[in-house]
Amino acid sequence: MAAGSPYLRVSYAETNRIFPEPYQRVVVTAALVALLAVPFFGSGYLLHLMNLTFLAVIGAVGLNLLTGYCGQVSLGHASFMAIGAFVTAILTNLYAAPFWLAVPASCIIGAAVGFVVGLPALRFRGIYLAITTLAMHYAIIFILTTYQAKFGSSATAGISIPAPVIGSWQIEGGRSWYYVLLLTGVATVLFGLNLSRSYVGRAWVAIRDRDIAAASVGINVTRFKLLAFVTSAALAALAGSLGAYFSGVVTVEAYTLELAILYLAMIIVGGMGSIAGSVLGAVFMTLLPFWIEHGFDMLPPNWRLGSTSYGLQEAAIGIVIILFLLFEPKGLIEIYRRIALYFERWPFRYRELSPAERR
Repeated sequence: MAAGSPYLRVSYAETNRIFPEPYQRVVVTAALVALLAVPFFGSGYLLHLMNLTFLAVIGAVGLNLLTGYCGQVSLGHASFMAIGAFVTAILTNLYAAPFWLAVPASCIIGAAVGFVVGLPALRFRGIYLAITTLAMHYAIIFILTTYQAKFGSSATAGISIPAPVIGSWQIEGGRSWYYVLLLTGVATVLFGLNLSRSYVGRAWVAIRDRDIAAASVGINVTRFKLLAFVTSAALAALAGSLGAYFSGVVTVEAYTLELAILYLAMIIVGGMGSIAGSVLGAVFMTLLPFWIEHGFDMLPPNWRLGSTSYGLQEAAIGIVIILFLLFEPKGLIEIYRRIALYFERWPFRYRELSPAERR
């Protein structure tokens, strides 16, 4: 490869750039311009779907930092989102806390709970860690259910939240929320990308691959595991807080174990240990139910079987997880990498050596 080639790496700094290839910077710039223009051309339904996707991206990045990078399996991600939502509801309704104060406070409290949960999780790994976080999920949901039943308007209606106000600007409507969530989603992705390239991210990867070896080279395994739980919980609480404001109501029924499984599906489908994979997985899994529903709407009326589309939406999550684990365990991001590598090396083609040639 020529010395002037844009794909030649001559230093670690070049290898560690967020967008190492020239075309990536062009694609990302074009994507951002297109996203900024969506509210001027898209329908209200499209804006709603995009807002849901931005919220999913925030939560997926947080879970991928914990599970994909640090290797700590968690089934309690939905409970951290519930904490962020309920703290926001309490601060807004009881203390009239403004938007700029309620959201950071929700993240701080979510991070504090993540620290507490991370303490017993330090002694477990694998399936035992998953069961520990699952038990924590049900404990938190029980507490929030009790609070909703006693202090909410009803046991099932949830707790209403007024539209947030920043200065003289009231964040209300699909277009206003689009830009708020887009900005927050982009900031979260950049935070995840920079954190994953830092000493913290490399320490997490070392712990994920072999925690004993990581400890032997001087990495404080306890400290970095706790940091992973705290960071993931804070981002989950951020998604829950913004989601509460966006929907205008907080109800514990929205934060089920199925939601935690959905976020696991996002990082599995998108790619474990990849921030870009978190984005791809969040987009795919958020829009998948709507694609299925749209497909049923295109069928003749006599072919529609009542709630069959809803059942398929639920089953599709498990089916997609199984298919990706069987045929593409590295997720959508690996498909992108193979396609990008093909065009970068074109017209040359990589061919694996046969067993006879390896001898």
